[in-house]
Amino acid sequence: MKTLLALAGIAAVTLVAAAGAPAAKPFAPHQEPRGIGNLIVPGDGISLVYDAPGFNRTIGTVYVRSDAQRSFTALTLRHLSRGSAIEVRVPARLVHGQKLSYYAVIRDRGSKRSTRVPARGTTSALILEHPVKVALGAHHFGQTRAPSTVVARTSADQVGWQIPPPGGWGTSFGPETFLVAPDGSTWLDDGLNNRLLGWDAGRPDTIVRTVPLPDLSADHDVALGPNHTFYITGVVGRGAATRFVLYRLSATGRVLWRSKLAGSAVGDASTFNLSWNSQLRTGSDGTLYLLVAMPGLPGGQQGWMPVATPAGRPLTLAAQRRATHWPDQPLRRGLRLISEAYAPKTNGPVREVRYALLDRKGRLVRSWRVTSTTDIGLDYTTSELVGDDPVAVLDVYANGKLEYVVLRLGPHGVRSQFSIPRAIFGDNLLADVRIGPDGRLYQLATSPESGVIINRYSLGRAS
Repeated sequence: MKTLLALAGIAAVTLVAAAGAPAAKPFAPHQEPRGIGNLIVPGDGISLVYDAPGFNRTIGTVYVRSDAQRSFTALTLRHLSRGSAIEVRVPARLVHGQKLSYYAVIRDRGSKRSTRVPARGTTSALILEHPVKVALGAHHFGQTRAPSTVVARTSADQVGWQIPPPGGWGTSFGPETFLVAPDGSTWLDDGLNNRLLGWDAGRPDTIVRTVPLPDLSADHDVALGPNHTFYITGVVGRGAATRFVLYRLSATGRVLWRSKLAGSAVGDASTFNLSWNSQLRTGSDGTLYLLVAMPGLPGGQQGWMPVATPAGRPLTLAAQRRATHWPDQPLRRGLRLISEAYAPKTNGPVREVRYALLDRKGRLVRSWRVTSTTDIGLDYTTSELVGDDPVAVLDVYANGKLEYVVLRLGPHGVRSQFSIPRAIFGDNLLADVRIGPDGRLYQLATSPESGVIINRYSLGRAS
């Protein structure tokens, strides 16, 4: 299974000694990102786990309530295993309604210090009481759908490849991602050559434009901007001084501006976690978003951080942090989508993926539980609405084989479902499958022998 972001760090609340007092180890309890996610269903074995590294005499109480209850229920946290973590099992009787809210008060008997987690408000999870159930069963490899149209192609000698010699250092890869514009034109990110290659709609065999990108663009995501411009992420500095930035480029590749991004490769309570392959996506109103994460939060929480306005202006660091959607993806008409892989055991195989569609006030509109008897996981493809239906792409893998399953999720089940092969050469860290502005699915296929093809698939008529 591919790793979306190389992330580290925890969200924590820190209490420091009063002025003039001897320095002491910070008492910084945090919630462990295990035992509960953002989407839960009645019957889940839910545990709430908290830890204060270096403090082994912690005790605490967690206060839990659903929106079907009038008041919080106090549950005692205990040391149920070796180490400093304290935890409690949430009774099934509390997991009802649409939302479960909770907070904890943690105390250290040695230092007599205490704190609340989170410091203000509550942590919450959505309860999916009546999700639409989609049972994929056992995946049959090799039964993939043929594309309906080729929208772009070029020979292997027109793009860059990294192919280490036998026994040499490094990984093999070539072009990793692409873009589809509203006018039907297609752009390939030829990352190793630091450029975009463009095809017009209906002319799959002719590269008509080439746009230079900033140096070292491989493994960085690209997006379309207003007025025929482009966005691409990048890094500046080295070592501890490394910072993530966003470029806006003109139609000819000239850098219009470079803006700092509110995050780092090593996150803590005050930063968002980014990686070289953090995804960019353009919202329905033209706002540009970047995928960020706080892996110390429940569910390994990810969010979409706005980084540029619809008019193409950069947002300040404060505005980026303030307007980030946690943990939901903004869609059109104010709708939002939460996607989460679920495994009943920590580090166990994933056989279920959950989706929740919310309205602009955060109320549940529809939800789905997609189950499989073959291992599955969330793909790099950003889910989008086609008609009123979320379209998602899952990785399915077994015995060294990997394919993608495409699902168009309707109000009563799956409106469209088919498999496509993994067609990318070597490693890939970016989206090789995208849902176009026309509501169709596009896939990148690459080979250092046969070249590059971008295929198109139908997802059925809009609902």
